[in-house]
Amino acid sequence: MCFIVLCACSHKKQQPAETKHAVKANKPAKTSTRNKPQYTNPLFNQYAVFIKSLNFTDPENATKAAKKYADLFRGQAPATCDTAFLMFSAYYDKLDNSLDDIHYDRADRSDTILMSKVKPGKLPAKVAKYLRQLNDNGFTIIMEEGDTYVGQDRDFISKWFYDSVSPLMKVYLEQLNKENKVIYMEDASIIISAKQLVDREIWWEQFVKENPGFISIADAAINQKSYLQALLQGTDNTWIMDDQNNLNDFFKDAYEYLLDKYPSSVAAKLIAPYYAFLKAGRRYRADSLMNVYKKEGVTG
Repeated sequence: MCFIVLCACSHKKQQPAETKHAVKANKPAKTSTRNKPQYTNPLFNQYAVFIKSLNFTDPENATKAAKKYADLFRGQAPATCDTAFLMFSAYYDKLDNSLDDIHYDRADRSDTILMSKVKPGKLPAKVAKYLRQLNDNGFTIIMEEGDTYVGQDRDFISKWFYDSVSPLMKVYLEQLNKENKVIYMEDASIIISAKQLVDREIWWEQFVKENPGFISIADAAINQKSYLQALLQGTDNTWIMDDQNNLNDFFKDAYEYLLDKYPSSVAAKLIAPYYAFLKAGRRYRADSLMNVYKKEGVTG
């Protein structure tokens, strides 16, 4: 069966700036390797050699890499499996980027066929085969405004890796998958509720605080900062202030919910004085405080 995901997400080639809070938002979240592991275990070296032998044009290579992972690391310590997973993830991310580039350049006009919402059983054989190959190997088609893109289907990761990685890595990957399924921004507009945005920021804040030694803590911290930045600065098309220079109701609801449910959080302590200035009509003081936060690296 072929699956097509109908969701909004910007093409990788657009690459909006981090200051617009587009980090890991418009494309599904991925697991990068900012904390590069040291491959001292011989099994890591074997896996690295195998991955290096794979090209970046065949979706089936994701499954080949996952199977090799299972063969090499079955029964190994969770910490070893975590490191090996990051090796897979780095390849999976690059393969995704390459497949999307290939899809973008396809000459058979798959976009036109797919966007016509043809039922899977009615698709031309060539296109149906193409979709099956993506779906069977951890990828999916994402649709937006007359265009289609290749993205990751991270249920593939749950199938191949959740049983071997550490409990903490599994929690981390489950959260990424959850956020992948419900992206929070489309065309620089926040599309989840104020409550959901706050809950995500707090989830990452607590995760980072409680797990400083986690192998992917740098990436977790980036996720947390991205959500905090959206709360404090908004986005290009979801502004903090409305056309009448009043606080946008979305952020008013977000701030009230944050201060009521998570008053002791770092986010609440940062937002409370900012919100107070805005409510009092002291925009200059609010802007000055935001400049302080930027200088201190709290936001971009």
